Amino acid sequence: MESRTSKEQEVIERLQKLPLKDVPADLTDLVMSRITPRKPSMISSVWDFISKSYSVSFRPIYAFGIALLVCGAFYLGSNLQKVPLQVADISMNGMQIKPGALDNPESAFLVGRGLLQENSSKEQALAFLQRASGLEPKNPEFAYWEGVGHWANGDKERERLSYLRGLEAAPKSVPLLINLGHNYLDAKNYREALDAYQAVLSLSPNDPVAHYNSGLIFRVLGMIPEEIGSWRTFLQDNRGGAKSFRAVQRLNGYDDFSFRTYLVGPRKVIVNQQVLLDESLPEDLRRTELEAISAILEQDKHLSLEVIAFVENDLEAAKQRALEIKSMIVKNSKVDMQNRVKLSWFDTPETIKRRGDESGAELSESLLFFSRQINEKDKEVSI
Repeated sequence: MESRTSKEQEVIERLQKLPLKDVPADLTDLVMSRITPRKPSMISSVWDFISKSYSVSFRPIYAFGIALLVCGAFYLGSNLQKVPLQVADISMNGMQIKPGALDNPESAFLVGRGLLQENSSKEQALAFLQRASGLEPKNPEFAYWEGVGHWANGDKERERLSYLRGLEAAPKSVPLLINLGHNYLDAKNYREALDAYQAVLSLSPNDPVAHYNSGLIFRVLGMIPEEIGSWRTFLQDNRGGAKSFRAVQRLNGYDDFSFRTYLVGPRKVIVNQQVLLDESLPEDLRRTELEAISAILEQDKHLSLEVIAFVENDLEAAKQRALEIKSMIVKNSKVDMQNRVKLSWFDTPETIKRRGDESGAELSESLLFFSRQINEKDKEVSI
């Protein structure tokens, strides 16, 4: 092997100083696994690795680490095999690769994704992402990330054009449609945004973002029945986080109490009251609605639960409803809940008062859940 030139040694030293942060431990194994049993040169193996097509799910820091490893392999292997280098200038502050020097779209994409994580590198990241899209304009993944690059740089018009170009090649791409909807919504182009989100729901009916943002748009457009439907559908599978609690508030604001929020111990719990009140549904489905409450009671042995059932003009039905709820909570729990679940029932409708509304709303059938800490003094003491 020939000795290294001073330039090569300088390059190696600079590469060694690059701040590789949080690179996965299996990165070396990932690259080495691409080397065939015939032991081709490292350059050929790495080149084969970056030349192949892969799916979209790269983490930015992971991609940046791979890009740095590729560049290092090119330089370190230059004295073993003459390969046209795909990287250029390196400065004392780190690696500065010129986008135009990259002829492989995957390489440009990897570098762009890696740089996009750094706020100070948004413009440079976009340049590499544009280079990748320019080399392979029909690749929807490249178009998607080019759009993200434009968004990061505040260019909403070009961001939208990138997504639209990607959708020409992949009209059923949910990520492209979602981001296109976000772009239109941010620009207050509500009808166009709604079309994009509804296209997402035709492909992915349970997508939470599309349902929630559709609800926002229906609200702005005054389409109340459609808005209520969006909140209900969103809440079927999404019970945690600020958006879920806002959805319940908006739903209740229309006197729709199919979903309600209860404070049990230190936590707020969203319950589909409509499911619990529908005795025609399977018990397993109804019990699922009570799992969160049961879990809270299990975690705090000093917590008791008050269950109140309302059935207008039918006291016996209200009693049976309360007993059923208790039975399901007890079945859900791995500890004894018999003495910790207290019941009340009434044959009058529940009246719900809202701030600033004297009339409120009346529910002919409903459930209430309250909790309280069991005081040690309340326990019976035997002498």
